[in-house]
Amino acid sequence: MKINRKELVNVLEKVAPALGFNVLVPEFQYFQILGDKIQASDGAMLIDAILPKDTELNCAVPGAPFLHLLKTLSDEEVELIDKDNTLKVKTNRVKGVFTISGVAKFKDTINLLQKGIIEITGDLNNLIKGFSFCRFAVSKDETSGPLCGVRISKSSIFGTDRYRIIEWMLAEDLPIECSLPLKLIDVIIKFRNQISNMYYSKNGEFILMLKDGTYISSVVLVGEYPDLGQYFPTSDQYKEVELTDNLTDVLERHISFLKNVNEIEKEITIRICRNKCTISSVDKELGTLSEEVEVTFEEEEGIEFCVNPIFLRDIVKECSGFKYYYENGLVLFEADKLEYLVQVRK
Repeated sequence: MKINRKELVNVLEKVAPALGFNVLVPEFQYFQILGDKIQASDGAMLIDAILPKDTELNCAVPGAPFLHLLKTLSDEEVELIDKDNTLKVKTNRVKGVFTISGVAKFKDTINLLQKGIIEITGDLNNLIKGFSFCRFAVSKDETSGPLCGVRISKSSIFGTDRYRIIEWMLAEDLPIECSLPLKLIDVIIKFRNQISNMYYSKNGEFILMLKDGTYISSVVLVGEYPDLGQYFPTSDQYKEVELTDNLTDVLERHISFLKNVNEIEKEITIRICRNKCTISSVDKELGTLSEEVEVTFEEEEGIEFCVNPIFLRDIVKECSGFKYYYENGLVLFEADKLEYLVQVRK
């Protein structure tokens, strides 16, 4: 069976995010191909798509090497041959042979869609934009359970790694509360312009339907998620700073200067007094880096705090200033639908 190589690669790349790496369960590393249908699953995520034509295949082929070979070819068409428990990929000059794993093991996505689903309605673009911001603060500690995902909590989306909290506010309440793993968030952002519908299944799955019929589902993260709203300060004991210079390049320089310091341990000192902000960092091996930028802050009594520059880099492009709650040791950035709270260091 001959098939257009680029069209095949496009579909394989759409399904590839669901490939797994668990050597104890080999089928998680395989594309499951049945005629014009293809699936991949790592046990937590499942992606089901339609191939450009009927391949007449019914087998499972090692996903990553199969896709890599097809991507590195330049031929317009490739021939796929299923013979003697192998799948041959043949062109005029190349022949790749892959050991296949029996017949395809397909999951019935139609039945999955019928298991008590709730459709996510409203402004999906705003929802996805919230996902893209909140993912920056998600915990990278695999033992943190639901904190390793972006939290949907009715009228808000949250992300936290215990050092900072991001809240993105929605225009209307969603009838669900769940934490979506980062892998799913990355897929949502990748296909953001192709999504036609989102659903939440009562059995703990979040489901996407793309405009071309591709089906994507992922289990959500389980466990108790803290009430993050309570940590946002409400007192009037703060000092407000307006940023007049673009701090992105400044912060990038300090992050680079501290490249030998563990990501969580990176630290800069910020001193602000009379419209001047001095940012400095220290590396015991390299020395010190210090630079001055303009801000709007006219008080004689200045402020000083230490903070991880990575936490600021992710937000300064979106906000024109911040509030420093000196009694609580908190820095709060605010934008239209966004609140970003950072704990400073003593």
